Parts: sequence; structure tokens; C-alpha cells
Amino acid sequence: MSVIGIIQARMGSQRLAGKILAPVAGRAMLELIAHRLRASRVEQWWLATSQHATDDVTEAWGHALGLQVFRGEVENVLSRFTAIIAEHKPEWIVRVTADNPFVSGEAVDLLLDARDSVGKDLPLIEFAGDEHGARQLPLGFGIQVANAQAVLESERNIPDTQPHHRAHVLSWLSDRCEPKLCPLPGDWPARPDWRWTVDTFEDLTMARSAFSLFADRAVAIRYPEMVALLDAHPEITALNAGVVQKPIREG
Repeated sequence: MSVIGIIQARMGSQRLAGKILAPVAGRAMLELIAHRLRASRVEQWWLATSQHATDDVTEAWGHALGLQVFRGEVENVLSRFTAIIAEHKPEWIVRVTADNPFVSGEAVDLLLDARDSVGKDLPLIEFAGDEHGARQLPLGFGIQVANAQAVLESERNIPDTQPHHRAHVLSWLSDRCEPKLCPLPGDWPARPDWRWTVDTFEDLTMARSAFSLFADRAVAIRYPEMVALLDAHPEITALNAGVVQKPIREG
């Protein structure tokens, strides 16, 4: 089954502009993410960015990192994904966002293993929540694997009155299907209260502090090892504990 990975990225973040190139562990954050994902068995990685002039530098970084690059609409992020799908016809896509430096190739492969165990007809695969469906992993460790045809169908079906679903790519599909839920491995402790996304300066400070702790293991360190180190340094995860996540806005 052909798989394309797509990292969505843009320079024009409202809360922390240019964050995708902010230095973390001695690398631009986008570079760190690309290196952490390379261990996965995804056949080809793409960078999906916008046509805005500020993303000329994003495109340049993508090529320098050996990624395929697609530039599309600024707000309709879903259309960037569907354009790549229509042109290259993968059976599956992996969605990653460029403000989540903790993501890993191992996590991608766990979702692909879950896909392999159930066949190709499922539309979406995500990590499982707890017994009530609540997220177990830190915010920002989310990766999604989606059936490419289901993504194309979602683009056709989203009403014009709900553009937020086009900005958030797979939210329409997630709301209207029953995703296959991949259980956490036994050595992956749940940490749902942690923020591992970079949306504010406090988030960036936390990520820099965490990866300084990881030192020369920054590219290859696994989730349980990151948790163990950060459990021993609660002052680091406290750095962005008060940041409020922006809700998905309708309309």
C-alpha cells in the first residue's frame, strides 16, 4: 500500500510567526521534525505550505531537507493535501503539523501497523483515548493516518458554511467516521495534560528546554524515554502548562 507523508507548515502563525524555523536542539524546528520522521516506513515525505510570499523561505527549507514541496491556498489547507493526492495517487496519507517537534517515526509506524491489522477500508487511524475517549498523549503528539480516497471525498462534502474543516484538514472526516483507534504500547505512559505543541513563546521555551535535556538523543529519543526524563524535571513541563489551546472555530 503506497503511503505519502505530508507535513503542513507555514510561516504566518498568528500567535508565534515564523515558529517553524525557530531553533530547537540546534536545528530549525522543521528540520528537527523532518529528521525525527525519517525513521518511519513512509515512502515519500512532502511539505505542504502556502502560496504566500512569506512561505518562499518555507519552500526553500523543504527542498534543502530533501522533502517534496507543494504550495497551495493559505486558508484551505485541505486543498493542499487533496492536490498532492490527486497528482500522486497514494492509497494512504500520514498527516503531521510542523509545530509538533516531539513527533516520531516510531509513532507513525505504530499507526501504519494498526492499518495493516484491519485492512484498507478504514477512513482514519488515530491513537486511542482513555475509556471515556479523552486524549492520552500530550497535545502535539497527534499523528493521523487517513485513507486517501476518504480525504478526497471529505473535500467534496464539506459545506461552504464550514470552512474551518478545510483549515483543519481531517476534522470533518474525524467527526463523521469511526476512526480505528491504535492503543498505546505498554511502555507508553499517558500524559494528557502536557503540551508538546509549539503555538506560543511559552511552548517554544518548553520545547527548547526539553530537547536540551534530551541532548544528543534529540533526533532518535523515543516517547517513553522523553516522558521519563521530563517526569524527573516537572519544572520543564510547567513552563507552558497555563497556555490555553485555541478551539476549532466554526463559521
